Formats: sequence, structure tokens, C-alpha cells
Amino acid sequence: MNKSLLLALFSSFLVFGACSGSKRYYKYGRKLESAGLIAEAVNNYMEALRRNPSNIKAQIALSNAGKMYLEQILSEFYVAHTAGDHERAVMRYQGALRLDRDMKNLGVNSSISDHYRQMYLQSERIFVQKVVERAEDLLAEEKFEEAEAELNKLSELSIRNEELNNLKTLARAEPRYRSAMRAYNEGKFRTAYYGFKEVESIRPGYKDAQRMMDLSLEKALFVIAIMPVETSVNANGYDQQIVNAIINQILRSNNPFVKVVDRRRTETLMRERNLTLLNAMRTSRETGDLLGANALLFCKITDWRTKEGPLQREVRPGYMGREIKTKNQEGVEVRTVEYSKVQYTVFSRENEVRCSFSYQLVSAETGEVLVSDVLETRQSDRVEYAVYQGDTRLLYPGTWQSINRPHPSDRIDNSPRAKRELDQLLRARQTVADLSTLQERLLQNISSRVANSILAFNPEK
Repeated sequence: MNKSLLLALFSSFLVFGACSGSKRYYKYGRKLESAGLIAEAVNNYMEALRRNPSNIKAQIALSNAGKMYLEQILSEFYVAHTAGDHERAVMRYQGALRLDRDMKNLGVNSSISDHYRQMYLQSERIFVQKVVERAEDLLAEEKFEEAEAELNKLSELSIRNEELNNLKTLARAEPRYRSAMRAYNEGKFRTAYYGFKEVESIRPGYKDAQRMMDLSLEKALFVIAIMPVETSVNANGYDQQIVNAIINQILRSNNPFVKVVDRRRTETLMRERNLTLLNAMRTSRETGDLLGANALLFCKITDWRTKEGPLQREVRPGYMGREIKTKNQEGVEVRTVEYSKVQYTVFSRENEVRCSFSYQLVSAETGEVLVSDVLETRQSDRVEYAVYQGDTRLLYPGTWQSINRPHPSDRIDNSPRAKRELDQLLRARQTVADLSTLQERLLQNISSRVANSILAFNPEK
């Protein structure tokens, strides 16, 4: 069966399914209409037309029932308007507008008389005025959530009213401003920063939110000086690369609260004052003051090992199949497979890098260890692949004693699983990641874990 025929059949199936569903919704709508459930019937006629816009019966039914339902809604609107229930009047008219729009989108003509629109504008004006007055009273009573809920009644009306927008932003901004101020006064400057930032996004220029946001950020700033890495082994310069990687990870996080002292400044201070890492840790407060840091990060590499594995080679026994065509006694062609003994080679190799890394984030003010961990990390890569010089489509694994002589223990493993595993080896990757690549991965792993633990630390908790 060609692709064109399949596509035609599939398209026919979709059309048939859509038409079938359309008829079902139409019939159900008729039953609902007979039972007096006009609103539910209209919804079913609409669904019938969505599934099949060419359903004429559904179009006629929607035209009749839809107009009847529209008049019913407008009648409810009129009653509410004349009774002074302007909130209900507004909501019913909005419902009439939605129904009118949906019917037109489905190709059914409908309309709403302009005299209804004039009455609606009166109800809308009165309703909006009452909502605004009620919201103002609630705001005066500092009931901000209730005021916001009251104003949300107007969210579907698409009203452009400067006073209304002003009240909306006030109802949202003021409670958040107060919450941010409480956080600031409690010394929770990070929480305060985000609170004032939200206030600025809701209502730019509200009170002194921008200034307080800047002050909160200034007080929440946590400056870290990363000290030179201590090594008890030959790390081949990767100690410096780890420091750089940690700094880059922190910078890429865009965390507004964490800053890192320039590494050259730290190294210059250590050199000028002839400071050892031990002395720097013992005099953390003085060192922190000199560097303008709140905390010092001490790192140590206690083990760094690399292992470049040799290429291992293993010759394995196998069988190569060959298809033979013969004719049986009735003259019918029969295909069989004959197997001959062959050899294929399996290669393997593994490279590995290991590191033992520890770190401590020490408070410059108290000497307290704020964050610490010991990381035992390993990066390795291994390849295993098979090579055979020839056609591998009928190559199978197996066992044999001698390639030239038969033996009772000779076995061909031509099971689907064995063939699949051998084919995977034949297609497998042959290049192992070199030590430089593995060391780079190791650096990224270490720096990411250290940076994430530092960024997760909140001195305000």
C-alpha cells in the first residue's frame, strides 16, 4: 500500500470521525432542547459545528435556539437593570456578548439591539462607581486583599479607567511594601529586596520602594574572598583552574547577593603580608577586613590521580553465515545458511581521573565554618567495540576449539539477543575521552557543587 493511499484513508478516517461526533452532539442538543434545557442545547450545537462546520442541521438549530437563548439572557439583563441590580446586569450583558461572538464565529448571524447597549453603559458606569467606592473604603480600612478581590470583579470588563488602575496597583503594592519593610526591619534583607522589587514592578516609583530596594541589596551583599587552593599533591595547575571555575559558576548564577573578591587582589594581599593559608584562617577577621569580605573560602586538594588505560585487544571466535540456494526433490528452491568459522576482534579502553577535594567557607567576623564538604569525585570514560574485516550482516558469535577442525563443543550463538549485542559492539564508539576532557569535566563537577552550596547558603537564616 503506497503512502498516498494511506494518507487518503487516514484523512477519510478523520473526516468520518469528526462528522460522526458532530451528528452525535447535534442529536443530543435536540434532546436537551426538547427538555427545555436551552443553554445546554446551544452548547451542544456549537460543539457540533466546531467538529463539522458543514453540519446544516446544527447551523439551523443553533440559529433558532441560540437566538432564543440570547433573548433570554438579554431579558434577564433588562430585569436586573430596571431593578437596579447593576452588577448582575453587567454580568448578564457580558454573557450575551460572549454568546453573540461565539455564534458569529461559527457562521450563525445574531445581533444585540443598540438600546440594550445604552442601558448596559448606564449599568456599567454605576457598577464601576460602586466597586471603586467599596474598594476605596476597604483600602482606607487597610483591608488590601478584600479591596483587590472587589476590584477583580471588573477584570472581564476591559475598562480603561485611570482611577481604577490606580486603585488596583495600590491594593497590590501597599501590602507588599509593608511586608518588605517588616522584613527589612527584621534584618531579612534578601526577602526585603525581592519584596521591594515586586512593588516596583507593580507600581513604579511607589513611595521609596526603589531606594529601599537598593538599601536592602547593599545590606544583603555577601562578599567572598577565595583563597589560593592548598595542594598536597601535584595537581598540574588545576588548582588555579578550579578557583576560576568556581568564580565563573558564581558569576553565571546572576545571584545579586553574592560577590567575589578579585583573585589578584587576594593573591597580592597574601604576598605583601607574607600570609600563609593557616595564618589567613587564624586571622580570618583581619584578612576579611583587609579584603572587604564577609567570608573566606578555603579549598584543598588531597588527591589527584589520572589513569590512561592501555588499549586492550581480544580475539574472539565467531561464525560467518553464507546463504545457499538448493532445490529439493520436488524441484522447489530451498534457502539454507552454511556457517564457517571466523575471528573478530574486540577492543576496550578506559581513561579515568580522580580527585579528593575539600572546602570550608569561614565567616570573617566570627571564624565560624558556614559551609563545608569533602568531595570524592571521579570522571571516567570507557569504550568497547568490535572490528571485523568483511560483511557483518551474517556474522554471529560462538565458540570453537579450532578454526580448521570441527569439534563436538563447537557452538553458533545465532539467537536474536546474541546477534543484537554483537551488532552493537560493531557499531559502538571507538574513541575514548582523553584525560584533558575528563579533567575538564571533573573541574566543572567540583566547581558546580562548591558554587551551588555557596549560593544556597543564606546568612540571614
